[in-house]
Amino acid sequence: MMKQEDLQQFRDILRAMQARVREDVDQLEEEAFSSKGNGDHGSSNHMAEMGSDAWDVDFSLRMVENDEEFLKEISTALSKIDKATFGLCEMCLESGKSEAKSRIPKARLKAVPYARNCVDCERERETENS
Repeated sequence: MMKQEDLQQFRDILRAMQARVREDVDQLEEEAFSSKGNGDHGSSNHMAEMGSDAWDVDFSLRMVENDEEFLKEISTALSKIDKATFGLCEMCLESGKSEAKSRIPKARLKAVPYARNCVDCERERETENS
């Protein structure tokens, strides 16, 4: 089991990440929706400008979607801290390994604090999905 001070450190890191990503989402949404009706190109009949505006909005909305997925991962990690399951590889546990053998190395968690799986299991998952 991870020490309380380590858990608090990861909780602080995750909350800071969460706040940054939420700010990014808010800014991207604001830019996407304000560019549609700001009058610069919104009433333009020039096809290139309208296409560029549409691409910008689409790109911003795709970024928001990616960031929202990232926020879900962060929320899951924070929930795991509360449930005392943070730092345990989901795939190792599913395969029947004990909690002691399912621990994600602290170095990995420092690099990816929302990691659900150890490096070996994550590679396996990515290979299966490609």
